[in-house]
Amino acid sequence: MGANLQLSPEEIRLMTDPAWILTKNSVMGKVVALMAALSEDYKEIWVERPAGGGVSEAIAAAFTAGPKISRGEQYRGLPWVMLDYPRAFSREDVLAIRTMFWWGHTFSVTLHLKGCYQQLLLPVIQARRGVLAAAGFHVGVGDDEWRHELAPDNYMPLPDFGGDDLTARYGFFKLSAAIGVDRWAEAPTALPGMYRALVEIINYPIGERGPSPDSSRAGSDL
Repeated sequence: MGANLQLSPEEIRLMTDPAWILTKNSVMGKVVALMAALSEDYKEIWVERPAGGGVSEAIAAAFTAGPKISRGEQYRGLPWVMLDYPRAFSREDVLAIRTMFWWGHTFSVTLHLKGCYQQLLLPVIQARRGVLAAAGFHVGVGDDEWRHELAPDNYMPLPDFGGDDLTARYGFFKLSAAIGVDRWAEAPTALPGMYRALVEIINYPIGERGPSPDSSRAGSDL
């Protein structure tokens, strides 16, 4: 047997003990249930947003598909669950708010913009930069739009981001805030609070409405 096929004592212990994997399955089931409850909260937040925001047809349409929950086992080798709402994805245009559970790390709420949505919303993000910074949001500085963790080379706290203008360096723009998974009890209130802060941005675009998005849309799991 090759050396790479040998099991360590710890690996053998885990392999022969079903309890830990049953516990993991139970946790993941509860995470999915939490995301389902959050999806209902998020729909209410969008419906009950203050009137008069002047939301463009393009932005309003992004909310028509409804929330989507997806899950997997291998984001950076660890299980994950995601809730996307809104979820408008095309090659040229993206508007998504993604809530993510990443095993062993964080719950995060991320605004992902690209194309026409980026043009519509960057001015109001710039205008409300201080509010977003106070709410704990970080600005994406990495070059991979499908990388999610708030690592120092991927996100920077808004107060530390140099320059007066927030720009989409790599053709997309992301904002994200997170809490540790150990703060499970806080998640049902903390995550909707983050989501509401982003809906306030979406609901009050500044300036020109910009072009319409690409008509094709496709969801992305990661």
